[in-house]
Amino acid sequence: MRELAIVQPYVPQYRVPFFEGLSRALQADGVTLRVIAGTPTGAQQARADAAQADWLETVTPRGLDIGPRHLSLTYSRSLWRDANAVIVPHQGTSLDAVSALAYRGSRRVGVWGHIAPYTSPLNVIDGAIERWQLRRAHHVFAYMPGGAEFARRVGVESSRITTIMNSIDSAELESELTRQSAASARASLRARGVPDGRYLAYVGGLDESKRITFLARALDVLHDRNSNVHLVVLGSGEQSGTLGPAAARGQVSLLGYGGTADKASVLLGAEAVVNPGRIGLIAVDCLASRTPLITTEWPWHAPEVEYLTKDVHMYVAANDVDAFADAMDRGASGALAPADEAWPAPPTIQAMVQSFRSGVRRLLP
Repeated sequence: MRELAIVQPYVPQYRVPFFEGLSRALQADGVTLRVIAGTPTGAQQARADAAQADWLETVTPRGLDIGPRHLSLTYSRSLWRDANAVIVPHQGTSLDAVSALAYRGSRRVGVWGHIAPYTSPLNVIDGAIERWQLRRAHHVFAYMPGGAEFARRVGVESSRITTIMNSIDSAELESELTRQSAASARASLRARGVPDGRYLAYVGGLDESKRITFLARALDVLHDRNSNVHLVVLGSGEQSGTLGPAAARGQVSLLGYGGTADKASVLLGAEAVVNPGRIGLIAVDCLASRTPLITTEWPWHAPEVEYLTKDVHMYVAANDVDAFADAMDRGASGALAPADEAWPAPPTIQAMVQSFRSGVRRLLP
């Protein structure tokens, strides 16, 4: 059996079905998978979504402060140095990525991630390192087509790129959405203090990347207008308290972190999902539940925003608090939902596993 190690900064709960499915698929190819990760710190830790699994090997990350910027650095070379191949994060600050690519030896090295600078502007140094990582890697695993195209533009041959179509376990969510009725979902929410009536949903981490302060300001605007928009929030994070004043006014129901059943209960009755900041895998939830998304003209959405079509599944307000409040008002009325036939099937974990598996076959010929 050959050995493949995949290194992650940390493994959130939503990644567990992917890694377990990939491990089974690779076993059939004579490849043993090891997943090596750091533990979450800072904003990631506050999300309370870190996975725990028998197969997960963890290392304690190192902290480094550079001016106002805090970096959490995972370095796990001692765990993967004897593997036939290692796949490391495509990240300029990743010690594992720099080490694996600088000292490849006979080991095959892949990189995976966004690949293109979707979520923040790159400084000159990080940008140069990340382009070097792409050219140096034996294979590149891009979350979405936009990342794959970026890799080609910086000189990576198409034969060395796999687009994995990043996803979560949409089948599990679809099953839960089918199992629950609208009445049972509403009863579940009522038991947790959510008032009857129309509502919008926020699902995901509550931190700076999602622009929770911007969302709180939009709720202030709606309050000043005497709007009856209600927001149900399923998630946790270091900025949970930012929505406290709106919750005290009765505008927001804070449910905390929840699993798939909780997510289904919230999405079943929601008129729309709102997120003024980074749109990522919530796009898959929207497709699975056929719930439109309200966001802003913000340049730093994650790759999965490519799953949604503007003005069909996704309504993009100007990057302005008042404009976003207007969109929330419209969304709460039910005016944004597209016809049922407009919704494509959501991407699946099974398809993602098979795409990744095909890339591993090219990485380990």
